[in-house]
Amino acid sequence: MPEPIAARAVVAYDKDLPEIPGRCPWEKPTQHLIKDEGKANGWKVENGRRPSQLLLVPKLRDKVDRWREEDYLGASDVSKHLFQYWFGEDHEVTGFSSPFRYHFCQREAIETLVWLVEIAGYKDAIDLIKIYADIHQENLWEQNIQFHTTTEGVRKIERYIPELNSKGVQDLPPEKLRRCAFKMATGSGKTWVMAMAIVWSYFHKKMISTSNLSTNFLIVAPNVIVYQRLEKDFASNRLFHEIPLIPPAWCSQFSLRVVLRDHVSEPDPSGNLFLTNIQQLYEFREQEWTPKNAVEALLGKKPAQDLASSGQRSMLERLKSLKDLVVINDEAHHVHDSELAWSRSLLSMNKSIHGGLSLWLDFSATPKDQNGMYFPWTVVDYPLAQAVEDRIVKAPLIVTKEEDAEQPDQDPENVTGNTVVEKYGYWLRAAVSRWKEHWKVYEDLQEKPVLFIVVEKSIYADAIGEYLRTTPELGFDESEILVIHTDTTGEIRANDLEIARKAARDIDKVNNKIKVIVSVMMLREGWDVRNVTVVLGLRPFTARAEILPEQVIGRGLRLMTNIGPDRIQTLEVLGTRNLLKTLQTQLEVEGVGVVAAKNDPPQPVKIYPLKERNAYDITIPITKPSLTHNLCILSNFSIDSLKPLYDQQEINVDYRIRLRAEFAHVRTEVHRINIDPEQSFPQQFLSSITTKLISYARLPSKFAEIYPIVRDYVITQCFGAPIDINDEKIRSHLSRLEMQEGVARYLARELSNVTVERREIEFERAEFRLSKTIPFTWRRNLQPSPLVARKTIFNYVATYNDYEREFAVFLDSAPDVEKFAALGTTEQGSSGCRFRVDYIKQSGAIGFYYPDWVAVQRTDQGLINWIIETKGRVWEDTIAKDHAIKEWCNRITKERKENWRFKRVNQREFNNKGASITLEELVNE
Repeated sequence: MPEPIAARAVVAYDKDLPEIPGRCPWEKPTQHLIKDEGKANGWKVENGRRPSQLLLVPKLRDKVDRWREEDYLGASDVSKHLFQYWFGEDHEVTGFSSPFRYHFCQREAIETLVWLVEIAGYKDAIDLIKIYADIHQENLWEQNIQFHTTTEGVRKIERYIPELNSKGVQDLPPEKLRRCAFKMATGSGKTWVMAMAIVWSYFHKKMISTSNLSTNFLIVAPNVIVYQRLEKDFASNRLFHEIPLIPPAWCSQFSLRVVLRDHVSEPDPSGNLFLTNIQQLYEFREQEWTPKNAVEALLGKKPAQDLASSGQRSMLERLKSLKDLVVINDEAHHVHDSELAWSRSLLSMNKSIHGGLSLWLDFSATPKDQNGMYFPWTVVDYPLAQAVEDRIVKAPLIVTKEEDAEQPDQDPENVTGNTVVEKYGYWLRAAVSRWKEHWKVYEDLQEKPVLFIVVEKSIYADAIGEYLRTTPELGFDESEILVIHTDTTGEIRANDLEIARKAARDIDKVNNKIKVIVSVMMLREGWDVRNVTVVLGLRPFTARAEILPEQVIGRGLRLMTNIGPDRIQTLEVLGTRNLLKTLQTQLEVEGVGVVAAKNDPPQPVKIYPLKERNAYDITIPITKPSLTHNLCILSNFSIDSLKPLYDQQEINVDYRIRLRAEFAHVRTEVHRINIDPEQSFPQQFLSSITTKLISYARLPSKFAEIYPIVRDYVITQCFGAPIDINDEKIRSHLSRLEMQEGVARYLARELSNVTVERREIEFERAEFRLSKTIPFTWRRNLQPSPLVARKTIFNYVATYNDYEREFAVFLDSAPDVEKFAALGTTEQGSSGCRFRVDYIKQSGAIGFYYPDWVAVQRTDQGLINWIIETKGRVWEDTIAKDHAIKEWCNRITKERKENWRFKRVNQREFNNKGASITLEELVNE
């Protein structure tokens, strides 16, 4: 039996992972990585967002970007309120780093959907393509896009497909069916976007009388494993209340009856969420049912032949009885052909429901049809490469060492169940060796890395599983190896299906014993296993093989939890030469920077407090939020202190939109026209301003109290003198959205200043010591080596960039600094408590600020506790944060009789003064 490789390094690398310094996943990307042809395995940062070749995406991105910059001009109040709540406010959510933020890809997805419906007026796919298609010409004399309709009435598009470098024909949705596809990488949070779409559609329908959306939803899963994941998220409306999806003032209005695939309950008039896998649409499940084969167990029982005899309506019949419906497909590449039964089921609902489906939304990392072409109705493109750059998935590493004499030159031939271990022994030993390195890093963090081995046949899986169980040198117990079997036809065996489902649910739990999974077919959607850190591919892939990177590595891409706020993790992929060559080529086509090189990959360092350094422990009082809105004050609020916002001269004439038409060829003016804005009742303008104000300031729903303030201010103060709000000239100006926005933003800030009250200091943990910080991992700014400092209780100092690293060195060397610690990256305490101070944002909303450093200075007058912020750039809310932390220091000083102070140190200021100074010299300007 081959001996495992122990001490000798099997895999090596020659450079760090490709990375965009300072990239934040909640901000719009402004740079991307590209291959550097001048360097072997080299990548460089290119300015600009990663381009997309998908048909609609480039132009839609530009439109949505401009719309966002215009503060969603023309959007409904419902949409604006939700956008403000989701993306403009800070949220603290248990189990997530603070403040909770949605990723930009999630934001862009829901923004694009809203823009298409509310601004572009999307009604038909052909019209959408005609207006927003990005034309890729195969040559100069052929028309790029042509539309056809078959004799059966199926609409088709013939076009040049850049991803295939050839022409192709694809089906299009039926006329007036608003179907959108969202290409979002595995692990990027598609489920949250589905939930956003549901919340938006629900309140749009509830609050806007002319809405053509719905309060009824159908989520379709392709198989039972995906279904069970979705059931966990949506059953009992759990997800809607677990993360900030519904504004607090609207929670009482949100009521969805969740109807699972085996439920027979009838729809609720107020709103329904149906959740099923597609073959169950026809099914009424009886109380007792046993699957006859593995396919039926995975996909569900076939439709009953005589539903009428059961006395209950099938789910399909109940869905068809609804007045309106939004369909959401998860893993939508399973429903991509009008000839498939699944697609026909959904299309039949579109015909049966009055007015057709309100929306049909497809979500997939690879929304491609059976011919490998992306759906032409794809409106969002968030590729794997961008997810890697954003660090919201693991960074894939292709692990190989070409010069290793022991590595076979060719993939093994004539492999049998008896010889599979011998012929694949090199890669098995290499994978186990790499997994053991991961285990050393993660075991102290209460995380359990998993090795995933993909083989070609079940007999191979059995033999490899037996080898792993019975080879003492490898160190595995029998209970730590899970083998998923398939039968002679390649289908998952029925008696293994429940084991597979349970593994998908429980594999990431700390008390789960499984360390290695060996399988043929389990790298599929629905296996949301976060703890896979090493994948070994032992299938005979060839250069001609049509493999997608996410099909090989997709189940290992999701981030492990509790690994530290830097969120940088890796997935190492090992395998035969052909697999790695093909995979690397495909990943580079997708734009993912992968490296296989000479030095060991830099593992994340573990940062934790050291008992030997207790002398450098620092106590920080963790306080509860102190700011709250007291709207009772509004009853005594006077508008006399408010300033005019606009000049009287602005409204002396009617506001009109002036257009000029020119003959394009010679730029000669041929016509002018003035367009009067739509005239509405004055109360409508005042109501709109009030609603916007409440949204910006995050005030509870006190419309009745705030509306009179808005009315009185607009009539008496806004324009420097009283106005007649019924005057047509005045109304023409108040109809301008930019004027409404201006008034709403100004009053939001002013009312927040008045209504925000500061509570007395309340301590969440009055005597929290940094020595109680839970260990966390860190990979940022570790070159040339992790930063070690003498005057901190931690073994290393966690810094994001070179400026922070230089500042840490300064604190460590400054003679008057007794001790210090980095705060912006540590989750203090076993409960995840983190030092933060609430403040008032520019919008008037209450936000949370997380300082960077704490330092204790020894002076002749005694000890001074410093909260220090290091800034490379001053942002919009910086001054407000400074004011909040200074106030916090003053209050803590008074409350605890300790000296607490704050200092913001801008990078330019620090560089000008130099590092060889005392803290006293730095803080005294």
